[in-house]
Amino acid sequence: MSKVTRCHIEECAYNSNMECRADGIEVRSSTDNKKCSQSEHTCCDTFTPKA
Repeated sequence: MSKVTRCHIEECAYNSNMECRADGIEVRSSTDNKKCSQSEHTCCDTFTPKA
């Protein structure tokens, strides 16, 4: 499995010093037509808000 080297979502509980500490992540399309052509069209479903 590939390691996530950077995370820019400061509000995520798995983010520690811009590194993802989750055991694994799930990424999906954030568009209605489910086709992605840019990273902006993706969404990390592993995101968990910080407490």
